[in-house]
Amino acid sequence: MAVTTDDFYIRYYVGHMGKFGHEFLEYELSPEGKLRYANNSNYKNDSMIRKEVHVSSSLMKEFKRIILESEILK
Repeated sequence: MAVTTDDFYIRYYVGHMGKFGHEFLEYELSPEGKLRYANNSNYKNDSMIRKEVHVSSSLMKEFKRIILESEILK
């Protein structure tokens, strides 16, 4: 498990209420290196998909670099 001293945290969520109910996609990256993914779609009676992995500190640094350089947080 990767441990960082940084408090970098990001969460991305997009969703809507439509023909098939509440559908969404969510990513969350915590400072401890935990990457969580959730996808909820009721299309063709699909169930919610959830995945969780731990990433290395070098991958955390790369995520942070990409996000900060993209300036999407401004």
